[in-house]
Amino acid sequence: MLKNLSPALLEQRLAEYETLLEVGVELASTLELERVLELALRKAEEVCRAETGSIWELDEERQELFFRIVRGQAAPEIRGLRVPLGEGIVGSVAHRGLPEVVNDVAADPRWRGDTGAEFRTRAILTVPLIAHGRVVGVLQLLNPVGKEGFSADDERRMTLFAGPLAHAIENARLYAAQKRQFVETVTALAEAIEKRDPYTGGHVHRVVCYSLLLGRQLGLDREALARLRLSAALHDVGKIAIPDRILNKPAPLDEAEFSIMKQHTLDGAQIVSTIKALHDVLPGVRSHHERLDGRGYPDGLTDPEIPQIARIIAVADTFDAMTTSRPYRAGMSPSTAAAELARGAGSQHCPRVVRAFRELFETGGFDLDAGRRLLASLSEESNQG
Repeated sequence: MLKNLSPALLEQRLAEYETLLEVGVELASTLELERVLELALRKAEEVCRAETGSIWELDEERQELFFRIVRGQAAPEIRGLRVPLGEGIVGSVAHRGLPEVVNDVAADPRWRGDTGAEFRTRAILTVPLIAHGRVVGVLQLLNPVGKEGFSADDERRMTLFAGPLAHAIENARLYAAQKRQFVETVTALAEAIEKRDPYTGGHVHRVVCYSLLLGRQLGLDREALARLRLSAALHDVGKIAIPDRILNKPAPLDEAEFSIMKQHTLDGAQIVSTIKALHDVLPGVRSHHERLDGRGYPDGLTDPEIPQIARIIAVADTFDAMTTSRPYRAGMSPSTAAAELARGAGSQHCPRVVRAFRELFETGGFDLDAGRRLLASLSEESNQG
């Protein structure tokens, strides 16, 4: 009981609880966990005066632990490390669901040794992260500062930390699963609509992959790439309202038909605007046929007014359109299409996006397989929340 503690120890406990409350409030305030988990790990290291630490998450499908957050000198070398459930000290703690202090790791047969020469592990404190009766990860601290090993009091402190950390990770996983299901549903819808046009099979998928390659080349962060992915997937969703006689016409469209076809940008924007979660992708859906010289549609925007996401999709969409064969014309070769894009820079297309395209194209990086790998990596990151 707190009332039986000395004044000094009582003050220390109250400071610990204050820190725990602070971390709990931070964790409860966001579903984007990386920044808050980094804060939580730093606080845990401070409370137990540990040299470094890590937060592991359990991949239930693969039955492996992977680093959610890892700090310290060796972090770059070990960030991609995965440990099977039940193996090593961290895997053993996750498997048993019980905290453990190992103050002489060299004598423990489960210890695999340090990865690099920069850091030597002496002692480990490992606590399971348990949410709703299930282990979702592990909190681990290494090397107490100024003493030989971790104490039972250190284990008590970290067990308290583990509660809010576990539930925050579980909430983030549920949120990530919802986002993943939403993205998959949206993508399936876009691909189903595309099947109405038998001449453009795979167009949506290719535009997504090409757009992501361009976005990464332009320095977009993960969140911006996720928005770009959705926007590219939905860029032609408005074609659901285009009559089959126009959409499937095996010849160039006449002026009246083209006027109807242009309506797909407005119809797509109307569809997307009704879904609150898609408001961020609206500019790409509405404006991917705008031109810098103001001769595009539907709004006749000029250079400063065209959103970046629309500029990127425009280049990806145009390249795929030029290289795809139609009944009335053969598709261009990639090199010819690249030259056409270069000629349109500054009038039709954004020079910065075209420059990013050229940088990739000339080094072999503007490649559908590379785009698919990037798309898969974004999906994997989404799976990890």
